[in-house]
Amino acid sequence: MMSLQDMTLKMSASPHLKSRRKTDWIMKQVVIALFLPLLAAIYFFGIRSLFMVIVGVASSVLFEYGFQKLRDQPIRINDYSAVITGMLIGLSVPVTAPYWTIIIGSFFAIVIIKQLPGGIGRNMFNPAVGARVMLKVFFSPWITNWVAPGADAVSTATPLESIGHFSKTVGEEVPGLWDLFLGVNLGGNIGETSKLMILLAFVYLVVRGVINMKIPLYYVGTVAVISSIYGGYSVDYMMTHVLSGTLIFAAVFMATDYTSGALTPTGQTVFAIGAGLLTIVIRIVFNFPGGVGFAILIMNALSPVIDKYLAPRIYGHKKRPKVSLAK
Repeated sequence: MMSLQDMTLKMSASPHLKSRRKTDWIMKQVVIALFLPLLAAIYFFGIRSLFMVIVGVASSVLFEYGFQKLRDQPIRINDYSAVITGMLIGLSVPVTAPYWTIIIGSFFAIVIIKQLPGGIGRNMFNPAVGARVMLKVFFSPWITNWVAPGADAVSTATPLESIGHFSKTVGEEVPGLWDLFLGVNLGGNIGETSKLMILLAFVYLVVRGVINMKIPLYYVGTVAVISSIYGGYSVDYMMTHVLSGTLIFAAVFMATDYTSGALTPTGQTVFAIGAGLLTIVIRIVFNFPGGVGFAILIMNALSPVIDKYLAPRIYGHKKRPKVSLAK
């Protein structure tokens, strides 16, 4: 019989779920899904889109490997989480963004946001979203040019500028809804132009059981409902908000992050609706097209509190379990 002295207790970050699906399998599914918007980016913006994603992936993986090597930690680059971060960063900038901005974004995402708090499962904020917001704040206009497809790389205005600052109508300069959906003649960050390809990726991830479909649906649905009410129930105004910017891309690939989002079922609903409310407020009131990134980061910070107060009551207990705010 084994004595207590011979027993070894293994400690690891929650959640402790037994499943045949390992982390690397889940991450591989997300990588496969991200190839759909990447293919659209290559089609609309050219082969440089592929090189941008390669730079993002290579730098993210190298930063993670280097940090873990220097700290004498187990090397975990095989879990593909750094690959996803690199792909998201590469897809979150316009085609004219210098490669060095992508490398800086990868460093900030991997080292500052992900590894310093303890690595995957311990970071409060989504690394790719944090890098995206940091680049937008500190490295404009290198990564904020709304560049239309084509060899001339002509800068154009984002549709969000037309429907922000308390506007209740859609300007004539805004592309039609069909163009916004397909990404035809639409500038912006290379990975978020074709909503069709993003929705196909969404279906794939839902079918594979990788993401909870209610998070993207509640997030986008909240933006749709509030913009519809504010715009006098104008379908064009509402759909322009839904199809413009990074809303759908972020709803599928960023708001559904396991680590930085809420864990409880009710908490996930509150997280998604809260992100939607913040997004539409930032867009309309503050006239800031990058409202999606800030909205998700704010809800990332609030998710431990949300889970604390919305943890389901255990059967047979009168009170909900106390949940630590540490993630």
